[in-house]
Amino acid sequence: MKSKLKILGYGSYIPRFRIKKEEYVKTWGSFQGKIQEKSVIGYDEDTLTMAVEAGKNALKNSKVKREDIKVITVGSGSPPYALRSMSSEVAMAIGIPLDIVLLDFKESEKAGTTGLLTSIDILSNRGGTGLVIGSDSPLAKPNDEVEHTFGAGAAALIVGKNGGIADIEGYSSNNVSFMADRFRKDGDTTIQDLSIASYKKYAYQNSISGAVTKLMDELGLKSDDFNHAFIQGHDSREPTRVIPKLIDKKKIYTETLNVLGDTGAASALIGMIGILSKVSKPNDRILCVSYGSGAGSEAFSILVKDKQVNDPETPDFEMYLNNKNYLDYSQYIKFRELIDLE
Repeated sequence: MKSKLKILGYGSYIPRFRIKKEEYVKTWGSFQGKIQEKSVIGYDEDTLTMAVEAGKNALKNSKVKREDIKVITVGSGSPPYALRSMSSEVAMAIGIPLDIVLLDFKESEKAGTTGLLTSIDILSNRGGTGLVIGSDSPLAKPNDEVEHTFGAGAAALIVGKNGGIADIEGYSSNNVSFMADRFRKDGDTTIQDLSIASYKKYAYQNSISGAVTKLMDELGLKSDDFNHAFIQGHDSREPTRVIPKLIDKKKIYTETLNVLGDTGAASALIGMIGILSKVSKPNDRILCVSYGSGAGSEAFSILVKDKQVNDPETPDFEMYLNNKNYLDYSQYIKFRELIDLE
């Protein structure tokens, strides 16, 4: 579907703590996943605090007034509250009036882009600007291989109809009715994986391929029209397995996956920000595709107009990537509360 909305600015938040894959090898004898290291949420952080920081940074960089925000969406697969709105907490923390649309999405790893898709629909009809946030820190049991690549981070976009640094040309969705490859049961804190390769491959490839093909058809675009692509995956290897038939593998941006890991509902928005801030130039076109176990995918075409001029007092994406404090595995399991400390 075509869109007239634009990205007015963006912001991010990445915890300073990291753990390298070598620490897993020392403890478990192997590391399951193609990444170099991943980000780790701190003792005094959760997905809400990360969302607030990313939202503040996006507002400052976009120079949009708080009172102009009419919609806030927050997507997270690991919200701190089972029954409480993250979006209302973000609004109060940032100082945005509460007489606006506040929406939370918690259904899957694509919850961040589901919020973006919903914001586009609402703002297209009502006008105003929106704050779209993805914030996540997925967790699995320490002896589960899927835990190896789970990272943490938050990303925020300010979207609206006027001005901006990039056009959201269009978007599409595609869902495959199939057994979920990854899931978290009600009441559990950890994610489980069926570890059935055929299920995962079918759901992942068909969801993404369907969304991308539909997007290109509706916008009259070909794969050659895109300069960069971010495809959400559990590590930096997974996107390259589905993309060769859709887009040149050399165009796939995997840096954020490689150094932050799988940041769940924040992953696609973090990847988009990585491209916007580090590799794209004006008139470049970006393909951004999310994926959520269950299964479903959302694809967006972004046409870059200009580089963002960051607020001088606001940490930029590169600063967050380079601000690192490495943990060993014993520190890591304490930080992630993977062992009972009482």
